[in-house]
Amino acid sequence: MMRYWGLDVLKCVHCKSFPLEIFVIEQETQNVDTKDVETPFCKVYCAYLHENIQEGKEYPCRECVKIAIKTAVLYCYNCKHWYPVRNGIVVMLTDNRRKTEKDLDFLRTYADKIPEFILREGQPVNLTGRNQNIKQ
Repeated sequence: MMRYWGLDVLKCVHCKSFPLEIFVIEQETQNVDTKDVETPFCKVYCAYLHENIQEGKEYPCRECVKIAIKTAVLYCYNCKHWYPVRNGIVVMLTDNRRKTEKDLDFLRTYADKIPEFILREGQPVNLTGRNQNIKQ
């Protein structure tokens, strides 16, 4: 399953920007032993709080590591590329490896939970038809 701490290292496949923003659609809390979790768990970026790590600040790492993300969208504000998280798996493919219909189906299925700017302007696929040339 995808975890928030994964965003401490993930970069946009298209433009290499960091950090990516996460919009969680489905998640579950799991029973994880957190007694030995050092804080902050992430070194650069806390996706759970949507902020860069600040020295000396207390972070809710013991709470965060229990959250398994089942469905979400990762988004790059720099180039507007989005990447789905399906069944807990991050799908970060280059444009030429993505499947238009599969991406459109994802957007349609979760349209009520995905920010409007991704639905309208996200790349390489969005619901307006202004898409880059990717595989069908």
